[in-house]
Amino acid sequence: MTRRHLIAPLALSVMLLALLTSATSGARAQDGKQDNGKYPDWTGQWFRTGGVQFDPTKPLGRGQEAPLTPEYQAKLEASIADIAAGGHGLNEHTSCLPHGMPRMMNAVYPIEFVVLPKTTYILFDENLPRRIYTDGRNWPAEPEPAFAGYSIGHWVDEAGDGRFNVLEVETRYMKGPRTFEGSGLPLHEDNETVIKERIFLDKEKPDLLHDEITTSDHALTRPWTVTKTYRRERNAVWIPNECGEDNRHVTIGKEDYMISPDGLLMPVKKDQPPPDLRYFRSKK
Repeated sequence: MTRRHLIAPLALSVMLLALLTSATSGARAQDGKQDNGKYPDWTGQWFRTGGVQFDPTKPLGRGQEAPLTPEYQAKLEASIADIAAGGHGLNEHTSCLPHGMPRMMNAVYPIEFVVLPKTTYILFDENLPRRIYTDGRNWPAEPEPAFAGYSIGHWVDEAGDGRFNVLEVETRYMKGPRTFEGSGLPLHEDNETVIKERIFLDKEKPDLLHDEITTSDHALTRPWTVTKTYRRERNAVWIPNECGEDNRHVTIGKEDYMISPDGLLMPVKKDQPPPDLRYFRSKK
């Protein structure tokens, strides 16, 4: 991967942070009451609690007990077997494809929330940001699918005291390939996934944030709900993580290979054949 591909996401993130800072300042200047009292305080750096599996209370892979259809249970089994043999199974993130929804909410690295009146942003170190539109818009007539999908949310004041405490979100129009986690636990190839979330602070411990995620997908026999919890660090220290930096995984056709320390292509499985070299002249 060229340095240009590494620099572009970093430059985009810097520009986005600058815009968000400006927008936040503007919102405070225009309506101090709205900024200080109406929306919950989700500032800080949020770390996942539990592992990087989709349901953090259960083991990876089969241990997730996902309600998969027989067809997609077979795909999971094939992915697990391929990983055991040295491949990456259905986990396309090894080639630096974005995690996509809902896997990006597994929060491999810390995440950040920026709450503005019309949009809530969720920023990631290893993915492009999520934008959750809370301006009352309808679904787009001609949506452009994206790994993160398109998210529309609305705020809820459960206590009726004039303060929002829950953000309810629906996400559609995702593209693939996507999986729930690194085991290759699959979502359906038709990419008709619909995800609903309820995001809220813990009532007793305001440094815990809960995200109830319900995924409806044709790879599942029923909607699947899990709850993720994130722990707040108020004195944030951000360390950039670029997926493409020193990534030695290579996919050629349908086969996975590795780049060795001396820069040569090497197999990842026993007796793995080399790629098709028909466009290269052999040395004589």
